[in-house]
Amino acid sequence: MGVLTEQTGYIEKSIKSLDEILSSRRVAEIMEDFILSSGILYILQSSIQSLIDMAYRVLSELGEKPPNSYGEASHRLVELGILAPEDGEKMKSMIGFRNVLVHRYLELSRELVVEILTERRYRDILAIAYKILKKSIDLGIDP
Repeated sequence: MGVLTEQTGYIEKSIKSLDEILSSRRVAEIMEDFILSSGILYILQSSIQSLIDMAYRVLSELGEKPPNSYGEASHRLVELGILAPEDGEKMKSMIGFRNVLVHRYLELSRELVVEILTERRYRDILAIAYKILKKSIDLGIDP
């Protein structure tokens, strides 16, 4: 199994876990439980990081110069036709959210987390991973 396939599998498992948790608990209840909400934030952070790692892997496999930033990686995937512009923007927003989780966690907006969970926007991580994986296969990159 290739790296891209493994990373997609990790994201699938993570998103499925979030779906399971959210099917049995209300978002407000989750947000009141420090340990549970911290676990969910870690799942989001590591899933987004896996998506970033996929982007870097694809760019490397294509012989592209390494991006100067995570945000640039999503932009380059759009330039290369691997992601549609709207998916590139979603990925860039995810990267911004991940950066807050990692570097500015005390500034994290509770309302934003509630919105991401309530609207199931975390599923976009998996949708974009699938698109990167499919396009990579189409381009002859060993997934």
